[in-house]
Amino acid sequence: MKIFIIGYGKMGKMIETLAKAERHEVVAVVDAGQFWPRFTDADRPDVAIEFTQPDNAADNLKHCIEWGIPVVCGTTGWDKYRDEVKKLCLQKNAAVMFGSNYSIGVNVWFNALKVAAAGLAMSSGYTVMIDETHHVNKKDKPSGTAITAANIIHERMPQYDGWSLKKEEGKIHIDAHRRQDVTGIHSVLFSSDMDEIELVHRASSREGFAKGALKAAEWLCDKKGFFDFSQVFEEIFASGNK
Repeated sequence: MKIFIIGYGKMGKMIETLAKAERHEVVAVVDAGQFWPRFTDADRPDVAIEFTQPDNAADNLKHCIEWGIPVVCGTTGWDKYRDEVKKLCLQKNAAVMFGSNYSIGVNVWFNALKVAAAGLAMSSGYTVMIDETHHVNKKDKPSGTAITAANIIHERMPQYDGWSLKKEEGKIHIDAHRRQDVTGIHSVLFSSDMDEIELVHRASSREGFAKGALKAAEWLCDKKGFFDFSQVFEEIFASGNK
C-alpha cells in the first residue's frame, strides 16, 4: 500500500515507522506550511493518513477528496466542518474515514460505555462525570474521545442534555487536563448512593493509535463513502484477521 502522510508530528512519525515495518511504502510526507507534492501515476498514493491540527484538517480532507485520494483523518476538533466535508465526499464519490480515536482499546472502551450507560439509564440515581488528561501540545479541549464518550452516554441516559466543561445541571461534566508527556487517559465515573462504577482507558504510547489508523487505511483504500471509525472498527479488525 502506498501511503501519503499529512502531518509530521509525533503521530505522523509513528505512522511512518510502523508503515515501513509492515512493508508499506510511504510515497510522501507533508507538514504544516509545506507545499503538497504533485503525484505521478507511478507514485500516486493508495491512501492518505492525516494527523494535523483542527484549523487545517477540513482543508486537508477537501484536497484529498478533490484529488481522489482516500483519506483517514485522526485530527479532532473540526466538527463544525464535518457536514461540509461529508457533502463534498459524497458528491465526488470519494472516501473519508474520521475517528476521535483509532485505538482498538478505546473503541472497546466505547462499547463498554454503551452497555454501562444503557443499563444504568434504568435507574435515575446515577450521575456521570468524564475526566480526560492529555499532553500539553493537544490543542482541542476536551478531547474528541471525551466528546464521543459524552455523546454515547447522552444517547442512552435521557436525563442528560449534552456535555459541558463547567458543572451544569442536566449536562455531563467533562473535566479536561493538559499535563506534560501524558499520552492520554480517559475515565468515566458513574456514581450513586449505592455504589460507583469507573471505566478507564490509559494509553501507554501512541503506537495503538497509529496501528489502528494503518488498519483503517488498509480497509478504506478500496472503499467509497464517509465513515466513522467507531462504527466500523469491528469490521476493520475482523477483516485484518482473516
